[in-house]
Amino acid sequence: ARPRGALPWYEHKMVPSSPASFDATSWLLFLAVLVNQSGRVMVPSLKTSVLADPDFGEPFAAVVGGLLSGVSIVCLGGKLLGAAFTDRLGGWLVLVTVFVMWLAATAGAIAAPTVDVFGYMWLLNSFAYTVTWGAAVQVVGAVYGEKERPAQLSKVASASRFGATLGNLFFGQLLSAGFAWRRVMMPMVPLQAALLLLCTYKYFTDSGLRASAAAAAAATPSAATRSKAKAAPAAEEASSPSTLAAMASLDFWLMLLPKAMLFTYTQFFMNYIPQLLHASYGYDHGQAASLGGVAQGGSVIGLLVVGNMIYKGLAPGGKVKLVALLLAVCAAVPLALSLGPEVLPRPLVVPLAVLWGLAYALPFYIPPGEFAMQIGGKSATGLFSNLFDAAGFTFSALWNPWASSLAKDGDFRVVLLSQALFGALSLVAMPLCMHRQAARAASAKKVA
Repeated sequence: ARPRGALPWYEHKMVPSSPASFDATSWLLFLAVLVNQSGRVMVPSLKTSVLADPDFGEPFAAVVGGLLSGVSIVCLGGKLLGAAFTDRLGGWLVLVTVFVMWLAATAGAIAAPTVDVFGYMWLLNSFAYTVTWGAAVQVVGAVYGEKERPAQLSKVASASRFGATLGNLFFGQLLSAGFAWRRVMMPMVPLQAALLLLCTYKYFTDSGLRASAAAAAAATPSAATRSKAKAAPAAEEASSPSTLAAMASLDFWLMLLPKAMLFTYTQFFMNYIPQLLHASYGYDHGQAASLGGVAQGGSVIGLLVVGNMIYKGLAPGGKVKLVALLLAVCAAVPLALSLGPEVLPRPLVVPLAVLWGLAYALPFYIPPGEFAMQIGGKSATGLFSNLFDAAGFTFSALWNPWASSLAKDGDFRVVLLSQALFGALSLVAMPLCMHRQAARAASAKKVA
């Protein structure tokens, strides 16, 4: 018999009750996002090597700008599909599907006989990548409580940046060691296969636990269970605005627009930093890819240190100020980089890129994720998370061909000035949205 007033086992969350215990869900999400992001940077890391390939180089150079635009369009389609189905299917089933696609895309790219086939595999690679973040956010929103979510978001987001850093460093080192670009991709296959097995196992075990819990609850409903079942729909409806009302609000657009503009930062770090280092500062292909990974390492620090150790402990007003400071850095650093090698010494380029990566990671991931959970609730978190990313991919689909055409000739000045402008505009919009949300929450507490 359980103590009086205690909840039956099936009403407790399926997460560890002690901070010291091993949280399998959290770490599996971390690994899934890490491997996913490492695969995402695979082709961009190899881009300069593919361009130098005597068989692939010339035809690849002719289509790479269109492929970059196609990648953004495919990612947009993936986000829209993710918005429609992630909440309904559940994050784990989506992740199982993701790693099936990853295996096909990586194996296909390794064996690609033509540039066209290689391009199709890059598009499939991008589609697999694009639905992963929404699936991870859906799992976090469904499994963890409100107080745990910021830390879990920071952890999963840091896996994305850590994966990008590791991927760039790993692929860069293999290129520097003299491996051909096809062989450089081969180690990803067993990693993706392992994640497919783990996510499949997690999906079926969680499904079994939910079924057992539902059966037990139906067989022996307690008074507390019946009361909570009646109150939950009303509470959820009261706490989350309708989807259309949320999308029509000023706050939605104040968060969506900077998210879309900051999305081009992910494109620049992934697709253009190695090219910038090679074309403007004379690094070889392997060094450029490796230092591109170092630059992305700043994002890991931004999430694990600034996000997980500083941001989550701040009051709402402090969070607004911190995000504003980071976005000010996002406007200043690309402006400095736009001065080029004639003014900016070579030793300063990578440290400035690391600082930029540190500054943009938290505003890019955490405030939009928290906002999606706040307005979406448990039933629509995946929808809003994917809508924000869909806006980013739409914006990137327009920005990428323009940026690629300039970068093709080694002209990065105007591209970097566009990045500085996006940082300045985000500095206006995102802190304003956060301030309005914080003021509304404080007002609601006073009324209560």
